[in-house]
Amino acid sequence: MVNFLIKFFVLIKLSFLINFLPPFAYAQSNNFKINKIVINGERRLSESFILNYLPNYPNTVFSNEILNEFTKNLYKTGFFSKINININDNNLIIDVEEFPLINQVTFSGNELIDKDQLEKIINIKARDVFNMDDLDQAVNKIRTEYQRIGRYLAEINIKKNELNEGRVDIHFVINEGTLLVVKNINFIGNKNFTDRELRSKIITKEDAWYKLFGSNKFIPQNLEYDTEKLKNFYNERGFIDFRVIYAKGELLPDLSGFNINFLIDEGERFVINELDFIPSSKIEINKNLLLEKISLKKNDYFDSRSLEDTNNYLVNFFEKKGYNFINVTPTFKKEGNLLNISFSISEGEPKYINRINIRGNTSTNDTVIRRELSFFEGDPFNKIKLDNSINSLKRTGLFQSVNYSLVNLDSNKVDINIDIKEANTGSVSFGVGYSSLNNTSLTFGLREKNFLGEGKKINFEASLSEKKSTYNFGVTEPYFLDRHLSLSGDIFNQETENTAGDIKSSIKGLSFGVGFKNENTLQNFNYKISTSNTTTSANSNANSQTGEEGLDIVTSSISHVVVNDTRDSSFNPNTGNRLRVVNTLAGIGGDASFIKSAVNYVHYLPIYYGDYTFSIKTGAGFISSLDEKKVTSSNRFLFGGKTLRGFDRTGFGPRDTGNNQAVGGNNFYNVSFELKSDEWLPADTGLEWLLFTDIGSLWGTDYESGVEGVNDISPRITNGFGLSMVTPLGPLQMIWGFPINYKSYDIKENFQFSIGSSF
Repeated sequence: MVNFLIKFFVLIKLSFLINFLPPFAYAQSNNFKINKIVINGERRLSESFILNYLPNYPNTVFSNEILNEFTKNLYKTGFFSKINININDNNLIIDVEEFPLINQVTFSGNELIDKDQLEKIINIKARDVFNMDDLDQAVNKIRTEYQRIGRYLAEINIKKNELNEGRVDIHFVINEGTLLVVKNINFIGNKNFTDRELRSKIITKEDAWYKLFGSNKFIPQNLEYDTEKLKNFYNERGFIDFRVIYAKGELLPDLSGFNINFLIDEGERFVINELDFIPSSKIEINKNLLLEKISLKKNDYFDSRSLEDTNNYLVNFFEKKGYNFINVTPTFKKEGNLLNISFSISEGEPKYINRINIRGNTSTNDTVIRRELSFFEGDPFNKIKLDNSINSLKRTGLFQSVNYSLVNLDSNKVDINIDIKEANTGSVSFGVGYSSLNNTSLTFGLREKNFLGEGKKINFEASLSEKKSTYNFGVTEPYFLDRHLSLSGDIFNQETENTAGDIKSSIKGLSFGVGFKNENTLQNFNYKISTSNTTTSANSNANSQTGEEGLDIVTSSISHVVVNDTRDSSFNPNTGNRLRVVNTLAGIGGDASFIKSAVNYVHYLPIYYGDYTFSIKTGAGFISSLDEKKVTSSNRFLFGGKTLRGFDRTGFGPRDTGNNQAVGGNNFYNVSFELKSDEWLPADTGLEWLLFTDIGSLWGTDYESGVEGVNDISPRITNGFGLSMVTPLGPLQMIWGFPINYKSYDIKENFQFSIGSSF
């Protein structure tokens, strides 16, 4: 039996050797002589190219190992689809089949993705070697790109047209298919919140008629983001053990769209039972004071936003006390649905900034970004300075977004990565817009806010409407000689006509200024010289005087402007404030002599962790003559429209008793309260609602004859609401304002609508 098994295994081994060893393995010795090499099948590639892969050719010592390695290396070139090697009468026969070269790549059926995009996606071009693996990958890449835009039924086929001389044309035939949208979003396991509430918190949306911007498309990558959104939502409401068991998109049997199913486990809702602070030996605390100041409160439901706010408060509190590099670490202990939280507070080792890495700025020079930073490599790390610097970058208006991350290198060094997403700072625009304040308007502009990537501002703007035409050309160098020193110059012209059409005013001139910046505060000294005049038509029934009839009034003035800005964004702020004070002295030559002052302040306060933004805006100002000359109409204040919504753009203040036109005033005050949010509105529409109350008054004129309301300081009050959004046609805003305190001669405007376009 044993002898039989031995013979059986020997036969198996011999069979394997006969069937699977390559032909050249039959040489009687490991080294053998080759008299001649014959190559068949080469078309584009020369024999010398192929033989170059034989080691030490023509003095090659041939062996099975050498020929095996030679075959492998030829395949690795990617030029050959097939290689056979045989030995016949000491002749080495090499039979090859070359991959063809791609002559051209074309596409058809692609309407949603253009040719240039597809070429970048597949990364296959003319003169590349044809390879089926590369083509299969290209098909998958195209299919993935179509899935990103909701075309899950897209079909991609390849047609090959073989040409002479080893060339081939590749043609991608694309059937883009129909758009597949999310039909239903279902939640399983939710007991405390309805499906509707949970749907409003994720970015994937069900299909609806108003889904204009593509949020109804199914994008698998968004499910992971939606999972985090749900987790945050539940954690903010005390469900700290919440988890998403699975989130899946399932194609409907009729191929009409997807159902999205979330299986969730809400867990218990935790109530804060005890709060404690455990300081290191170096830190002194007043526990009762901290309990009073922090956001977390005993017997409240736990809220992850309150926890983060409390952490930030404790860090800032102790750093202001003089402690450095404060570390706050919360620990949790659960007792049923009760939660005890302890904060360990310690003073860490000093950390120093090793490197500042700025990423994403393809157009903007590093120096433009670094000059907004209040720290440098080698400085001690300071979180407050970092946050202030990031906000300063956001306020430049050069970037869509600014984010940062910290990389701890060792015990005392940290790298700061600042990630920039640049905004489109240059534009040539021709715009058409409509505003109920200025009616139809045309606008042409050449503007660059980041000239040569150095933050310089150059603009030329001209606008024309039925009642107002303006142009302005200006240049600003915000950091002259790389210092916090700005230089600016402007040339301007403005012509306006009152709504009655019987009085026309014009003002033209130039100005130049120099400014100084210190952290969040900017000071600017500006000189302006202008000429203004007013023309009253012969058939006008105006009873008041402008002080400029038939005269060219030259005004030569110096202004001092102070701006302090701590807002987190200049575009859509949620926190911080902005104070602007302007003092103007006229009378350095010219015809006018006066002092004019105005102050404006706005404060933004996030409510409920940023879901709502409350703002208060206020202002006051006056103008007073310095000699016997009176203040003429072009230098007075005019208000209404956007300042007190619910009135015409010049709808309140002193008025001509004859033509009922606004004549302006020497004094004003205003205050506005506004609450803004996108809560309860479909998230993908970009809509925000706002509620407001505006209060203000305008009074006083040096030409009192024929004017009513000259000394009426009583407030005008309006309440209202509005909607705003950004559309492909430009910013859109609808405001409904309703005056509740006004005078009979005021002009109301309950609805204001504006939309603009640039193209």
